[in-house]
Amino acid sequence: PLSVSLAINADSLATWLLPALSPLLKSRRIELNLLVEDEIRTLDKLRSGEVVGAISMEASSLPGCVADYLGRVDYWCVASPEFAKKYFADGVTRETLLAAPGVAFDQHDDMHERFVHQHYNLPLGSVMKHTVRSSEAFVRMAVEGIAYCLIPRVQIQSELDSGLLVNVTPEIFLTRRMYWHHWVLESGVLA
Repeated sequence: PLSVSLAINADSLATWLLPALSPLLKSRRIELNLLVEDEIRTLDKLRSGEVVGAISMEASSLPGCVADYLGRVDYWCVASPEFAKKYFADGVTRETLLAAPGVAFDQHDDMHERFVHQHYNLPLGSVMKHTVRSSEAFVRMAVEGIAYCLIPRVQIQSELDSGLLVNVTPEIFLTRRMYWHHWVLESGVLA
């Protein structure tokens, strides 16, 4: 089999990546090696030669590479109804955010902190957050009432529809544009 290493973010892996690759993987002998990193750091793996392609938020391509726009991902700030009642009964404010635990992917993930800084003027490093290296764990933590989370809407649509999760900031969401980075000179299956 052809071994193909890709640097991807956990949210893409948990939502759309495998269904998108499924036809190719079913029709060819390809052995995938998926390196899961935060979308801010996936280009480091391409730059170092560890992978042949990377999903990133960066629109600018590396020298010798192309960056193709994949689309946008809307992140909603959600919690269980019980969590929202306990921490956000009077709404999401600077004060309530200081008391409520959130979630980050890893020690480099600053999406949560930037969200509360940009929209609620809270200094970076001022909010409590759990660190979990799993998109599925983000959903679990929110559903279990452990934390509020920024999660791709597409990943939690059924939980929103069933009422397991509620959008605690319906007027505010975060959009990330995603790009597929790959080398210019590709052929065969890689193309």
